[in-house]
Amino acid sequence: MDDETKETPKFSIGDKVTVRKSVDVPLSFKGTVSKVYTNSALVTIDDYEPEQRTIAEDLKYKTIVNFKHIRKIGKTAKKSSKK
Repeated sequence: MDDETKETPKFSIGDKVTVRKSVDVPLSFKGTVSKVYTNSALVTIDDYEPEQRTIAEDLKYKTIVNFKHIRKIGKTAKKSSKK
C-alpha cells in the first residue's frame, strides 16, 4: 500500500514556507500557507527575488504548489530531553 495516502497533510494554514523554482513552479519564494488541499497548498508569496517581481505580480502574489515543492521554514516543535 502507498503510505503517502495515509499521511495527514504536513502543512497548516499560517505555516511559513519556502518554495523552490522548478518545472511546475515559476519562481523561488518564501510565503505563507493560505489553504491546504489534498496534495497541494495555496501559498501567498511574501518574499521573492527583485527580478521575479513581474512573475509574482502576474500570479497576484498567490499560487498553488504541490507539497513536494514546499519546505517549512524553521524547526517544528522541539523535543526536550530535560525533566
